[in-house]
Amino acid sequence: MAPVIELDNLQVRLGTRMILQGLTGSLKGRAIGLLGPNGAGKSTLINTLLGFHPPSAGTARIFGQDIRHHGRQLRRVIGYMPESDSFIAGMSAVRFVRMMAELSGLPPGEALERAHEAFYYVGLGEARYRDLGTYSLGMKQLAKLAQAIAHGPKLLFLDEPTNGLDPAARVRMIRLIREIRDNGHVHLMISSHLL
Repeated sequence: MAPVIELDNLQVRLGTRMILQGLTGSLKGRAIGLLGPNGAGKSTLINTLLGFHPPSAGTARIFGQDIRHHGRQLRRVIGYMPESDSFIAGMSAVRFVRMMAELSGLPPGEALERAHEAFYYVGLGEARYRDLGTYSLGMKQLAKLAQAIAHGPKLLFLDEPTNGLDPAARVRMIRLIREIRDNGHVHLMISSHLL
């Protein structure tokens, strides 16, 4: 199996602080876990791979493509569920997910269709027209997963997907993540401080 992510002496500096230093490795498989305590650099690595933080040195490749030179093409095949909420105030859930799918390269009609499908998949079909601001924490986590999968990515970055969830919601999220992994079409990189 070809590597999903390759790191070669990757370094990331934020301001004057070195956050990641000398990361080298070849990450393969359907699901890749980033485990460690808060502040260990898991989110920084994900944000670097997404192009939000430029590497200070070294290289990183996703599906063989250098993140510095192929960011736009890679964004079309990557889904991202951030740790923090990133919703637009006053917007319905389905409209938000449709817009995110369009930004990932889908035409408007297909983006809307996929948004509806994603909400039904995560179990929020009946709540998809509600304002995201009215969602509970568990519903917001599921909506973030819906926006990450709506455009049909080949790689999903899930940053602390069970953060703040009660035990029942955590079990539900883990079940959905396992289903996505087991369908055989998507690779996952999951960060968690829960060991």
